[in-house]
Amino acid sequence: MRFAKLSLITLFSSAVLLSACQSQPSNTITFTPPSPSVQFNAANQHAILNILTRDARQQPEVSSYVYDEKIFKLFAEPKPAQIFDQVIKQDLNGKGFRIAATPAQSNTNVIVNINKFYADVEQGNLRYKITANVQINVQVQGAKGQFNKNIGSTRSQEGALRANNANIQKVLGQALNETVQSIYKDQEIANAINQYSN
Repeated sequence: MRFAKLSLITLFSSAVLLSACQSQPSNTITFTPPSPSVQFNAANQHAILNILTRDARQQPEVSSYVYDEKIFKLFAEPKPAQIFDQVIKQDLNGKGFRIAATPAQSNTNVIVNINKFYADVEQGNLRYKITANVQINVQVQGAKGQFNKNIGSTRSQEGALRANNANIQKVLGQALNETVQSIYKDQEIANAINQYSN
């Protein structure tokens, strides 16, 4: 009898702990930026690029909201710097530019600063509003001069009840994808590389 009672208490305690663990959402949201569909230009082969991507944001999280009466922070996977490093390298390589293995091999620097990659969440009792903002600055530095360009997007969504990870990922993903598409469509950065490289 005592063994059965102890087993029942252990089983009940395990069930409570497991249900508590399962109910908390993940603190990571995953992003997969679209691939470029750019035109290869062999004339761009003379430029050898050193690409540096920096996360200039004030905080590492990409969003936060109230969950279970506490601030719940969300983080991106991969990290924003990794996302934009991949995007800018795929874009410029696809357009015909060569990427240097080391900075000493390059004749032009391309620096990407991530200034904003965040979704603000406003929640009330019955409604929520998510405003996502992705902003980057691309700098081209060559022997003949420099160029700067800001690229970004803002998206928002309102809904009933409470915001969740899926809502935040959707809105922030839309802002990210619009920013990435703007990078892929841009020709000013490629023109600046050709103008200012050795």
